[in-house]
Amino acid sequence: MTKFSKALRLISAAPVAALLLAGCAQTGAPTSTASAPAPTAEPAQAQAPELDQLSALAARYVAEGKVANMVIGVSLPGGETRYVSSGTLALGGDQAADEQSLYRVYSMTKPIIGLATAMLIDEGKLQLDQPLSDIYPAFADVRVLADPDTPGETVALASPITIRHLVTHTSGFGYSIVPSGISQQYSDAGIVPGLRRPNPLMPSGEQPQSLDAFMERLSGLPLRHQPGTDWSYSIGLDVMGAVIQKVSGMPLETFLQQRIFGPLGMDDTAFTVAQDDLDRLTTNYFLMNGSMVPVDTPADSEYATPAPFPAGGAGLVSTTEDYLRFMTAMANGGMIEGRQAVPADAVALATSNILPDSATFTLSSAGGINEAGSAQGYGAGGYVITGSAGALPDGAYGWGGAAGTLASAFPLQGVGLVMMTQYMPSGTYQIAPELQQAVAADLSALMGSDSDN
Repeated sequence: MTKFSKALRLISAAPVAALLLAGCAQTGAPTSTASAPAPTAEPAQAQAPELDQLSALAARYVAEGKVANMVIGVSLPGGETRYVSSGTLALGGDQAADEQSLYRVYSMTKPIIGLATAMLIDEGKLQLDQPLSDIYPAFADVRVLADPDTPGETVALASPITIRHLVTHTSGFGYSIVPSGISQQYSDAGIVPGLRRPNPLMPSGEQPQSLDAFMERLSGLPLRHQPGTDWSYSIGLDVMGAVIQKVSGMPLETFLQQRIFGPLGMDDTAFTVAQDDLDRLTTNYFLMNGSMVPVDTPADSEYATPAPFPAGGAGLVSTTEDYLRFMTAMANGGMIEGRQAVPADAVALATSNILPDSATFTLSSAGGINEAGSAQGYGAGGYVITGSAGALPDGAYGWGGAAGTLASAFPLQGVGLVMMTQYMPSGTYQIAPELQQAVAADLSALMGSDSDN
């Protein structure tokens, strides 16, 4: 085993079980399921010889009918990228999935907003510990639930909500899809970022029709807990999207396009799918009673039209190729293809542990795998590993999405990893441990067999 592969032993992508976003309700969602019927079409497959284990993993999940497709991308030190793929855009289809197929990445939108935040901090337009009320004054006097899990009694705000709190899920905001004392209030008020049209699995009130309207409505609701005191998965990155829009003076979509997507060459990443690109959109499935039920298809996709407002925590569609470009930059100080595409200092901030001292985070907090002996922190929109005693290498950064997508960056090794598929709820299968083993084995073979024992 090489030193490189040993450092990446059992690489883990983001936690999968509770990376919840709009469109993925827990009500009635199975925690496990029998394998769905196998696809009627022979799965299309493509593989690089050096990534045999990843190829086998993707092919097996497709052959067993667990997913319609799976595409995995790896960027290596020096910039080379490799992909493996299996399956078709939809069960029974004949169009092979590949690195240019489109996927709903849901919460993998969050690290992108995290980087955008870090860029504004790097430019002096924001400060990490700046109060949200500096930008949106209505949040200066929000109330806080006396009991985080019980609606009703509230107390005064003890300290301001800050930018740090927003990007690390320590603000006290919640999620309509994560049970708490404020989740029902969020649903009733239409605070369901990313929901594009009525969903019977998660009924809600009428949504705000702009980011400013979203912020105005949110300011009238209490926080789940005092800012900075706890890690609780939240709409903090959606709030951050509104902050970015206001501070930058341009629509959030425009800022992301000009400052991140354009410079990184992420040509297919957006909040909507153009009509000409719908033939590359995968079908999203909900696993129910052992069957894969299509919930969003290219012919009738909610992503073909804009959402009421761009959801900074949940709203993007991307390709394996595009998102691997992002993770490659995050693993290499903003460098891609030999050029500085995004600022190195911003990447360093986003991928460092900026969790408040009074809050704690472990991967098990998010429903993932708790690696004993590995210190776990939080960066801007993704986990950060601050010790290497466990399975994850020191400095690892990443997150995942509600439809099974996973992504990690390994800055000390200069490696990026992205896995795309589409099934909900994401915790139905525990793909992450298998992905860990497969990528570790493939990287070991790829980098050589010299012993360091």
